[in-house]
Amino acid sequence: MPQITATATFNGLLLKNLPVVNPGDWFGKTWIVEIGGSYFPLYLIVEADSVCGVIDELAESEEHGHHIVVLPEDLGDYDLESCHYGPSGQVLDLDHLMIYGTEGSNQPFKCRYHGDHLPSEGVEPTEMNDWLEV
Repeated sequence: MPQITATATFNGLLLKNLPVVNPGDWFGKTWIVEIGGSYFPLYLIVEADSVCGVIDELAESEEHGHHIVVLPEDLGDYDLESCHYGPSGQVLDLDHLMIYGTEGSNQPFKCRYHGDHLPSEGVEPTEMNDWLEV
């Protein structure tokens, strides 16, 4: 699949070229994820049905999962009985993860997708599957 990015307005700021973790995977139900919470956080768009689904999709992402999956050599720093686990049993560190969107809505976080094969004005995430078939 060609690389898809997104544009969105977040807290009054226009964000451009946001990586989309899984375009077209959840019917355009998009959330914005903030990783880091520092001066230069990483923002990603993830399609999922719920906040828990966002975490699962992110943990399973080959490109972005490393932001929350704990490395095996660091497991000693975590209480394995009370930590968070991903869908494949990986230990997750969610301390610096924020997820924004409106639970229970058709599109929890509004954005537009952009890519080489898409119109210059972009498309709504709910229309992405139509463009994937072209």
